[in-house]
Amino acid sequence: MLVQDLNAVVLVTEITLAAARDCIRFLSWFKSHAPQASVIVVANKVASSGVPELSRKDFEASIERKIDFVLPLDQKLAAQAAKLGKPVAEAGKNAKVGQALHALAGRLIAASSDGEDAPETGGTSLLSKLGSLKVKLPKKKA
Repeated sequence: MLVQDLNAVVLVTEITLAAARDCIRFLSWFKSHAPQASVIVVANKVASSGVPELSRKDFEASIERKIDFVLPLDQKLAAQAAKLGKPVAEAGKNAKVGQALHALAGRLIAASSDGEDAPETGGTSLLSKLGSLKVKLPKKKA
């Protein structure tokens, strides 16, 4: 099973009651099926103003763990990134969402290098397995 090779899992959620229920189920599933994996909980589309359906404190209490990263809702930056044809993390490097995405990427890189052979060394990682596959396409006749 593929989950046995996982080092890290990113569980992206919103801070709502329905998302809390689903998050609890996913955390439980990963705990029993991939106990070696580090689960990173990311709260997405967190509005800075207005009354949320559920507070962050209540959400964390219901899933019985802390949220690792919070990605704030920044519709202007998302629209600007789409216009430029760039990822949000690149278009908004200095914005809060860009900084959070870079921190998340750093955490994933650190998690992927823990106890895992690098793909360049021909290790047994999923990336090295996929990289060794070659698809042969028939050549066009002239």
